[in-house]
Amino acid sequence: MREPPAGIVGNVAANRPILSVCVILAGLIALGVVGVRQLSAPAAALIGSYAATALYVVALPMALAALRPRRRFGRFFFYLIISILAAVMIAVDAGRLALPAFAASLPLPSVTLTVAALGLFGFFSVLAPLGFNVARHSVAAAFAAIIGAVGGAGYLAIEELWGAEQGAIAIALALTLGVGVGVSVGADFAKFFAAGAPKRKAAAAAGHSAVAIMAFSLLVVAAFFGVQTFDSNFGAIDWRVVWAGITAAAAAMTASLVAVTASLAVAPISEQAAVDENYRRGWFAANWRPIRQALPPTTASAASAIAVIVVIIALFEAGFAAPIALALFFALVWLSAVIAFVSVRTATLIVALLAVSAVLADYGYTIFGVAPPSLSERLTGLTFGAIALAHMTVSWRNAGEVWRNARDVTENALSDGLRRFLFVVGAGAASIFASAQSFAWPGGAGAAAYFLTTALISLVLAPVMMTAMSARFSRY
Repeated sequence: MREPPAGIVGNVAANRPILSVCVILAGLIALGVVGVRQLSAPAAALIGSYAATALYVVALPMALAALRPRRRFGRFFFYLIISILAAVMIAVDAGRLALPAFAASLPLPSVTLTVAALGLFGFFSVLAPLGFNVARHSVAAAFAAIIGAVGGAGYLAIEELWGAEQGAIAIALALTLGVGVGVSVGADFAKFFAAGAPKRKAAAAAGHSAVAIMAFSLLVVAAFFGVQTFDSNFGAIDWRVVWAGITAAAAAMTASLVAVTASLAVAPISEQAAVDENYRRGWFAANWRPIRQALPPTTASAASAIAVIVVIIALFEAGFAAPIALALFFALVWLSAVIAFVSVRTATLIVALLAVSAVLADYGYTIFGVAPPSLSERLTGLTFGAIALAHMTVSWRNAGEVWRNARDVTENALSDGLRRFLFVVGAGAASIFASAQSFAWPGGAGAAAYFLTTALISLVLAPVMMTAMSARFSRY
């Protein structure tokens, strides 16, 4: 087969794994230390508390999902042991169970953190048939992203932005973006390795493929903080906040990309990884067949038209708060996707899904009588949603270069992109939770709820819009 392209970043991380990881992580740790030294003791302790919370709520569930046994008998005992340990920690925290004397002084996480970690692990376990291979290949992503987020926190401290709401959002975004880039590298590695590429070449190519996602993510982060500060400061963009958000995101994504690429290059990966990837594709094709048969291009086009009509009705019935700020944000997201992915179709699909889900989510809040989130919470949720959608729609762009039948394009795009999307959604919700628990971010719950609502709507509409656009527009 023709070897996949591997750029400078992928080649350096794959061919000099130890050196590249040491240089990146040492620099990020140094940045974090410099920032911590400028904070008071209580404020500095928050960074350590956040790192511990993120390790428990985000990294541990991902690591456990990667350790999931292959055999059913082993999985039963694996889940049983985890359930027992979680039950013991919850009982101890609630005062229903006493630890032995030698373990009484150990710091145990609260019930809230344990339930959150268990929930994310359960979510990843449900995704196992779709993303088990990715979980194994990208296990280093969360740990590296946390180090990158701590380095970003140090930069926030240097810029005297630590303690502000923007700081909590920047750290949550950084952790989510880092995990997303690592998942993207793991997914692409599985694809290239199953296609016959040598392990080190596949790792280098996977690292190179994630650069476009990184570029898009940085542009979206800049757009988010630019629009948010423009609105809150009455027309003045706070460039310190913008650059701090970009720096934190770049630190986490770079650490994750290098760590995952390097670990894949040196890990003893056998041909079983290719077998698992081919089995996963077959499993997805078999389970997708009923939806494929029920969704020809004509039906998809009609369903897309109905969705547009529903959106128009929702706009007339409930309106749309802060239309200028959100319209500016959508325009910047579209421009970011065009620049990063060099595809007008992909950019249009991302913004179409994002805008429709935002309108329908706001309409749902109105119908059920729920207080709508603030503009900052909505922008935060939409930023996380745009990043998650990018991981799915870039697979649609790549599938369109190989397949010509609209249903083939959608099936192959979702076979590769759906697992990425769902992993980013799970990691994003957990990252928001970790930041809201550790820092002063009262809008964290509202942002997470809005993000999950729009992500669910986008997930339902994505196959319809992908099929309709694949049938109508076959070029960039």
